[in-house]
Amino acid sequence: HDPSGKLKKAGNNMKITGLITEYNPFHNGHLYHIRKSKEVTGSDYCIALMSGSYVQRGAPAIYDKYVRTAAALSTGADLVVEMPVSFSTASAMEFASYSIALFSALGIDSVCFGSECGDIAALTKIAGLLSDEPVQFKEALRTYLKNGMTFPEARHRALLSFLDEEEQEILNSPNNTLGIEYIKAGMMFHSPLDFYTIQREGQAYHDTALLPEKAECFTGMASASAIRALVESAKGPASANGPGDMPAALRSMVPEPAFRLFKEEIPVFPDDFSTLLNYRILGGGWERIAELTPELDARIRKSAALPVSFEEWIRALKTRQLTYTRVSRALLHLILDIQESDICRFKDSGYAPYARILGFRKDSGPLLSRLKHSSCIPLITKLADAGKKLDKNALSMLEQEIRSAHIYQMIRHTKGGTFRNEYTQGVIISGTGPELQPCEPMSVS
Repeated sequence: HDPSGKLKKAGNNMKITGLITEYNPFHNGHLYHIRKSKEVTGSDYCIALMSGSYVQRGAPAIYDKYVRTAAALSTGADLVVEMPVSFSTASAMEFASYSIALFSALGIDSVCFGSECGDIAALTKIAGLLSDEPVQFKEALRTYLKNGMTFPEARHRALLSFLDEEEQEILNSPNNTLGIEYIKAGMMFHSPLDFYTIQREGQAYHDTALLPEKAECFTGMASASAIRALVESAKGPASANGPGDMPAALRSMVPEPAFRLFKEEIPVFPDDFSTLLNYRILGGGWERIAELTPELDARIRKSAALPVSFEEWIRALKTRQLTYTRVSRALLHLILDIQESDICRFKDSGYAPYARILGFRKDSGPLLSRLKHSSCIPLITKLADAGKKLDKNALSMLEQEIRSAHIYQMIRHTKGGTFRNEYTQGVIISGTGPELQPCEPMSVS
C-alpha cells in the first residue's frame, strides 16, 4: 500500500538480488558471482550480506570488514549489509536462516548463490525433503542417531535413501549443502524470495593447493582458502612498520581495486587470538558458551597443554564427532563470550531485527530509496541512533557485534594496523575506485 506513490518514484519495477557472502578475502570468483547474479536474475542492483569481523568456519576474517566492504563496492556490489557475529559464526542452518530472514525483511526480490552443481531444481528437492521430513525420513534419522552418529551424519544418511545417485553426489559439496539450507530457510519462513544458483567456477571451496612456488603461473579462479594460505605463507609478517610483503601472485587472483586495498592492510589469522583463548580457558566458566558441548567441555578440562596456539587447540580437541569447524566455532565463541542463550533470544526476535549498512556506491541512491520503503526492519548506519530504533534484544545483538569487532580491531592494532572504532568509522561510500574513505556517521530516515 503506497498512497503517496513514493515507492513507484523510487523504482517500483526495480529488481534487487541478494548475495550471501564472506569475501574472505574478495577474489575473482566473487566478482564473477556479482556479475553473473545480476545477469541470471535480471536485477538492477545487488546487495551483499557480508560476515563482519568473523566467519562461519569459526575464525577471524583475514581483512577487516571495512576493507572487504570497500573491495566489494569498488568491484560491482551496490550495497553491503553486515551479518552480525551471533550468526556469521553459527552453524550452516542458523547462518542460512539469518540470511534469508534479513533479505525477506528488506523486501528484495531474489537470492542468488554459488553451488558446485548449479542445479536449482535438485537443490530445491533436497531442501523440500529436509523441510517436510516424511515419516520414513524421521524413522531413519532416529535410527542413525541411536547408533551414535552426529546429527549432520545421521541426517545425511537418512537423506540418501530418497535420492538417486546423481542427487546423492550433491550432498558431498559444501556450497551445495549451504544452498540447500538457504532454500530450506525460505520454505520455513514462507519467504517470497526467488532462489537462483550459478555454478561455481575455479578451485574447490577447501582447495589450498596454491603453493608459493606455483602461484605465479596460476591463471584460474583461486579459492579463498588458497589465497589465505598464500598470504599467510608470505615472508615479512605484518608489524608496526607496515603490513608486510604481499605476494605478487595475488594480483592475478583478485580484482585490481581489491589488490590495491589488501596490499596496504594488516592480515589477521586464527593464531593471533591464541593468547585470548588461553586466558579464557584458564579462567573457566564456559558452560553456557554456544556450541561448546559437554563432550568438548570434558576434552578441554582434560587438556593440560597450555599455552598452545588456537590451531593447536583445535587439532587437540577435534574427534570424528567434533569436526574441525565445530571446535573452531566453539573456541571462538568462548573468546567472544557468545552464549547459547544469546542465540536463542535473537532467533526468537525473528533472527534479523535490523539491517546495518556498512557501505554503498555513490550511484545507488535509487536502491536506498527503495529499501527505505520496502524494508520492514530499521536500517542502521549511525550507531548513535540505534537505541532509538531498536528494541532490547535487537540492541543486545548489535552491542555484541560491536564488542566482538573491537576485540578484532585490538588484535589487528597489536600487529600494526589502525584501530577502527565502530562508533566513529561511519559507512563506506564508494565511487569506482578502491578508496576506503568513510563518510560521516549518518542515518537513513
